[in-house]
Amino acid sequence: MTHVAAVILTDETGKILICKRGEGGSCAHLWEFPGGKVEEGEAPEAAAVRECQEELDLEITLGPVYASMDYSYPDRDIHFTFFNGRVTGGDLKLNVHEDVRWVAPAELKDYTFCPADVSLVERLAWERQIELPVMPPIAATLIGMLNERGFEAWAVGGCVRDSLLGKEPKDWDLCTSAKPEQVKECFAGTYKVLETGIQHGTVTVLAQNETYEITTYRAEGEYEDHRRPEAVTFVDSLEEDLARRDFTINAMAMGPDGTIIDPFNGQVDLKAGVLRCVGNPAQRFEEDALRILRLLRFSAVLGFTIEPETHKAAKEQRHMLRWVAGERSVKELTRMLCGKAAHRVVAENGDILAHVMPEIEPALTFVQQRNGKEENLWLHAAETLAYSSDIPEVRWAMLLRDIGKPYCQQAGSETNSLYEGHAEVGAQLADAILRRLKTDRKSRDVVCELIRFHGIHPVTDRVSVQRWLQLLGPKQLTSLVHIWWADAMAHRVKADSLKAFEKTLIDLIDEGFCYSVDQLAITGGNLMTEGLAQPGPSMSNLLDWLLHEVVEGRVENNKEALLNKAREWQAK
Repeated sequence: MTHVAAVILTDETGKILICKRGEGGSCAHLWEFPGGKVEEGEAPEAAAVRECQEELDLEITLGPVYASMDYSYPDRDIHFTFFNGRVTGGDLKLNVHEDVRWVAPAELKDYTFCPADVSLVERLAWERQIELPVMPPIAATLIGMLNERGFEAWAVGGCVRDSLLGKEPKDWDLCTSAKPEQVKECFAGTYKVLETGIQHGTVTVLAQNETYEITTYRAEGEYEDHRRPEAVTFVDSLEEDLARRDFTINAMAMGPDGTIIDPFNGQVDLKAGVLRCVGNPAQRFEEDALRILRLLRFSAVLGFTIEPETHKAAKEQRHMLRWVAGERSVKELTRMLCGKAAHRVVAENGDILAHVMPEIEPALTFVQQRNGKEENLWLHAAETLAYSSDIPEVRWAMLLRDIGKPYCQQAGSETNSLYEGHAEVGAQLADAILRRLKTDRKSRDVVCELIRFHGIHPVTDRVSVQRWLQLLGPKQLTSLVHIWWADAMAHRVKADSLKAFEKTLIDLIDEGFCYSVDQLAITGGNLMTEGLAQPGPSMSNLLDWLLHEVVEGRVENNKEALLNKAREWQAK
């Protein structure tokens, strides 16, 4: 078996370099990718770099392996390894080829390739997997300014990941070989520099109304509390800096021209939809327990699966979550719950989540009887997430709405169990969870209110819907409708009454129906002018009663009708 290494070289526009063979050999005048035979004892990466130098006088930087394949010629079998790569130096010369061209992936099929390359060409042409991300001009400018001073600099982390996924990054973090003081000197007089985390090697540059964190290459020492390193050490190697990061898809760097530095095969995992720790997963989680929740969040948001060893380590190290502050936990959990694959992640990781929310533990194994069938309470809660809107408070309510059932089970009919009071118990448990996680009071109250009312079956007549509207207001009632719908869809039941309820609600909102005191056609001042009330509790009580009468349909919401109704109140 002969081993051959070749490179798919791309330029800043995404075009690919192809070479036309010269005279001699069975594939003369056919097109191929630059590369050649791997010599005995030589690594394929080294062979790819060497061959590009010998064939074209080009210096290149390699990315990850793009494809591996075997091909049988009549006289020999060849194993091909194709790398992604970028030209970083040299003047192109034709040492062994008769022509070279830069070709867009879609145009590759217009050329006649060597037989061994045909399937690869088809893959490149149709899948178009070599798409170069675009860096914002100002980020490229900052990198260029550091480069001019003789320092390395790259975009790093989440912005690289999101760019390769075709998403618009929220921010661009940069890393550099320059020390913090050198970074400050580089931008002095041009941009404002803030010492936001200078003790850990990070400064923030303010440029064109945007902020860019620039961090010196660093390695981290022992972690004092399974959250933060006791000390950091500045290093000269980009790869050493990338090695300290959590997951392979976050351990990539990118240059202004789209060059990707990827020592841990993050692009391979990105394309495969896999989350994998950099290095030893147990060590990564022991260093920083928050990474366990970040793992679940990325899995839910991106829809990625978790590599088995990484998943195993996360479960084994879940006890470390006690070191994570509540406000950090709830941020990750909320983003996880709002992810497109939250239902799967929650179903598979209840044991991890119970270390953050011990109140849910009884629900993980609790089996409820519903219409003659047994149903795992936790898996049902997880499933309903797939049908609910991604409003954070709605997702939290969906997750926790039934955790009171194990505490409230009563003997029921042969087909169902009874759980009287479970909604109130669930709301109290949810309140305890969200308080411990330091959720803001408004969000906590919204979630608990949704849980308290989630089990009430809606009545569809107009006055009943009006009462609900008065009780909760349109926003909260709409969220409750989302919960009712998700539960109905998860149980595959008809929901004609819910459909009617929702239509009436929409009609009332469109009509501008009065559901709060401040929508009444009269004010406290009107009541005072007519001598019907004085400031204080009596006025508030009268306005509340008038609203009640409007909601019940016993008086129209106009000034004269309401004043007459107020006189009835005074006459009692």
